Amino acid sequence: MSKISRRQKKAQQTHVKNMMLQGQGASGPGDKGAYQHAALTTSNPYYSNNFLYRWQEYTRWYMTSWEARKIIDIPVDDALRLPFEIKGVEPALAKDLQQAYEHYNLGRQNRRALIQERLLGGCCMIPVVKTGYQEDAKKPFNFSEMQKGDLEAFNVLDISRITRPDYENNPFSADYDRHEFYSINSNTIHSSRLIIFDGNPLINRAAMNILQNFRFNPAGFGESKLAPIYDSLVRMVGAQQAAYHLINMSSVLLVRVGHLLDVNGSNSPALDKLRDIFNAVSIYRGAIIDNPNAEVQQHSASFGSVPELLMMLAQMVCAGSDVPATRFMSQSPLGMNSTGNSDAQNYFNMVGAYQHSDIKPKVLKEFSFIGTSMMGYEKWRQASQQIDIEFAPLWNETAQVKAETARTYAEMLRTLYESGLIKRDKVVAELIKRKAFETSDQIEDFLSEEKTPFNPFDSADIDKPLSELEKLAQEADVGLSQ
Repeated sequence: MSKISRRQKKAQQTHVKNMMLQGQGASGPGDKGAYQHAALTTSNPYYSNNFLYRWQEYTRWYMTSWEARKIIDIPVDDALRLPFEIKGVEPALAKDLQQAYEHYNLGRQNRRALIQERLLGGCCMIPVVKTGYQEDAKKPFNFSEMQKGDLEAFNVLDISRITRPDYENNPFSADYDRHEFYSINSNTIHSSRLIIFDGNPLINRAAMNILQNFRFNPAGFGESKLAPIYDSLVRMVGAQQAAYHLINMSSVLLVRVGHLLDVNGSNSPALDKLRDIFNAVSIYRGAIIDNPNAEVQQHSASFGSVPELLMMLAQMVCAGSDVPATRFMSQSPLGMNSTGNSDAQNYFNMVGAYQHSDIKPKVLKEFSFIGTSMMGYEKWRQASQQIDIEFAPLWNETAQVKAETARTYAEMLRTLYESGLIKRDKVVAELIKRKAFETSDQIEDFLSEEKTPFNPFDSADIDKPLSELEKLAQEADVGLSQ
């Protein structure tokens, strides 16, 4: 009896280990939700104060689970899927900056850094500069000391090499809780010499020791994106494995034989014959049991609502990761007359905010190193006063929608042109800008060859008396009506 109790207790502990809640109703036989509380001992790596174990666990999931990898990779890949456009500088300089961005392989390096930030909580990227970079690394980096051609590469440093040596805990200080220094391989480096992917920590470093006293984050970065959905992810993968085992048990063959113990004890060749029959008939699982009369019976497992259960758990993971199921699992939109456009638009709006708030500042800082190395400090400072980057829209219109939009703009501009409110060259320039036509000749054919109606607001007549302008306007109205 004591052995059974210990087994039950061990089973309950194992059951609680993968739960987010504990207390009666969650880890016990009762059903009193008021006594439930957030678990302090689960398999979620967040609850471990061994930060090395946390990083290893998240990495194992990323490397072995396609679900975990998609949760981490999809927003990053979508944010970097289309090239951005450099604004606020001369077109020639923008082209050179884009080529330099590709030369330093920053597309791949930024992707690595953003994935590490989402998976492990943060990382750093260090520009490799020849002049004035390693000397007195505790001081802020002085771009005026950087020479042309000094920039060699951008290297991504993972979280295992980074610690935060000190921080300002005075809330009345302007530098309160700011990342001024980082220790990389025991070398203290000023943050201006790094491009920091900090994971947007919610709790500042000063309060972390109080509110998260059971865990330690040596770099002060944020938390992995897998932490909040870890339990749902475990259940999803576990349900898939259980369904696979159910398939293995879908066809069980039972062979009942009389006096099996006697046959087995005498090492009768009849038992070998039964095994041969069993192996020939059963392709999955089977067993030979004792029975007065020999009998062969097939037992089939019932799958019932297993597919619906698997889909529900997958949708919960999708909801927790902010990735729609149409993107996460290439699933068709659910519901009557559902197209999935609203889910996709909301998701792409989220990715757009991610591009603007997280990726854009880091890319602009990378360009500050690239531009100084290309042009020198003074020329770059003057040329980059208004530099900005603009990400291409992620929501792609269909060819039909694009054609309808182009037609609407063309008709509108034609109406304005025929009314004399806009000149021909402005119409041509606007239609070319909107790519409504392939060539300007097509635009000219689209416009009417009739004489442009008189416009009373031309610059040549702007100095005429008001009464005369009114008379001309009346005459123009009569001509337009005819």
